[in-house]
Amino acid sequence: MTDAKLEKARAAAAKAAEELAKLEAQEAEKAAQEAAERDAKQRELDNAFLAQWESLDAELEKIDRTDIAAVIYAGGDPLKALADRKAARKNRNAIRDHARKAYGRVHGTYPPATVAPGLTLIEPPIEKALEMALGTAVNMLSDEYADKLYAKWTVPNAD
Repeated sequence: MTDAKLEKARAAAAKAAEELAKLEAQEAEKAAQEAAERDAKQRELDNAFLAQWESLDAELEKIDRTDIAAVIYAGGDPLKALADRKAARKNRNAIRDHARKAYGRVHGTYPPATVAPGLTLIEPPIEKALEMALGTAVNMLSDEYADKLYAKWTVPNAD
C-alpha cells in the first residue's frame, strides 16, 4: 500500500470512529433519558401506592381475621374460608413488602421498622386450624342446642 492509501484509510477510520462515538453518545443520552422517565414514573407510582397501601391492607385484614368457626356455624364452606384467610395474609405481606420497597425508592433509605412491618406467619397448619375451627363450631352448635333444650324443657327460676 502506498502512503496515500494508508492516509486515506486512516482518515476514513478516524471519521468512522468520530461517527461511532457520536452515535454511542446519542444512544447513552437516549438510555439516560429513558431511565429518568422510568424513575419518574416509578416515583409517581410509589407515591400513589404509599398513599393507599394501608386501605388495601385493611380490606384484606377483614378476610385475614375471618373466624372459621363462625363460618362453619353459619353453614359456610370452611375450606374456602380458611384458604381465603391464608391467601389474604400472604397478600397483606406482599402489600407491606411493596410498601417498604416503595418507601425506600421514594425516600432513598430503608423504612423504619414501624413502616409496613411484615406479618408473622405464626399460624397453625391447615389441618390444625380446621380441626380447631371445627371443634369451636361444634361447641357453638352444641351450646345453642343445649340452650334451646333448656328453654323448652325447663321451668325458669323466679328471680
